[in-house]
Amino acid sequence: MNHDIERRGRIWAEVDLDALVHNYRSAQKAAGDAKTLAVLKANAYGHGAVEAARALSAAGADYFAVAAPCEAVELREAGIGEPIILLGIAPDSDIAQLAALNIELACPSVDHARKFAALAGKMVRVHIQLDTGMSRLGFDTVSGPAQAAEQIAEAASLSGLEIAGMFTHFCVSDTREEDEYTLRQFALFCETRDELQKRGISIPLCHCANSAAILRFPQMRLDMVREGIILYGVAPDDWMDGMGDLRPVMSVRTRVMQVKEIKAGTTVGYGRTWRAERDTRVATLGIGYADGYPRGGSNKHELLVNGKRVRQIGRVCMDITMMDVTGLDVQQGDVVTLLGTDGGACITASDVAKTANTIAHEFLCN
Repeated sequence: MNHDIERRGRIWAEVDLDALVHNYRSAQKAAGDAKTLAVLKANAYGHGAVEAARALSAAGADYFAVAAPCEAVELREAGIGEPIILLGIAPDSDIAQLAALNIELACPSVDHARKFAALAGKMVRVHIQLDTGMSRLGFDTVSGPAQAAEQIAEAASLSGLEIAGMFTHFCVSDTREEDEYTLRQFALFCETRDELQKRGISIPLCHCANSAAILRFPQMRLDMVREGIILYGVAPDDWMDGMGDLRPVMSVRTRVMQVKEIKAGTTVGYGRTWRAERDTRVATLGIGYADGYPRGGSNKHELLVNGKRVRQIGRVCMDITMMDVTGLDVQQGDVVTLLGTDGGACITASDVAKTANTIAHEFLCN
């Protein structure tokens, strides 16, 4: 059977690894003397974790982080030798394999610490996870850093467990109006670290700063910073555009499947949500919400074709989308850009996300 189907026949993504490395170095420069951790969870935010890891390894990344055990295994099997932190919680059945691969584990409680020590089958390195106000995962510091330190000390006393680091995650570091809350989160982290030092426990790697904090809070960079969305050329929030000298990494393109003329008054797509106010030239594209193109932006998305900006019309379908190309020389087979540049025009991940009332992180991961 012949499998030589054209790879770019319907939809494709282009990933600029040079731009990825540029963004890494830009964030590294902002981080000063701190070590750098590149976050590769969700397949490197949709960019391809193995390819991204190889490029960032060559650029000098100190650490990598993933969310799922399978992501960590994939990187090791691809030959990635740098330290890898599993930010998510591994099922009991995976702990021994992860330890054998020298994957470092996020440890959010004494119970987890006991489980890791019992199941790893060897010395396992962990990063103590602190809940400083996100109410998600971690030792509770909001109720008191001293109490949290007592619990962490118990975890540190377990044989078979090595404390490699300690971290927390900021929930509003990209929101200026919430800076007081971010500063309080940081203070709780530092107070817990100080309480541990009183008990003779020194943490080798303290890391708090996510993408927004790297750009906004120099005092929070500590021993290591975690580069997430900024690696992929996207500011953590729209108001931060222009910070950090970031370059977009991904482009997404498809092709025109058919072009047809419709009369004024004709409707387009499911639900008949778009009606032609004049005779209209409609181009149909081979992409839809099954490919990650947000349905929530239906009738609002913008696209680029032959260097021109056009409007998407009708509801985004599962694998088909329509656009208005009235007055343009657009033909079947022409390339259409949904994310990226065409001529002097550009559509960013933030543009697409804002149109669909979501965030760039979600759009890229999909």
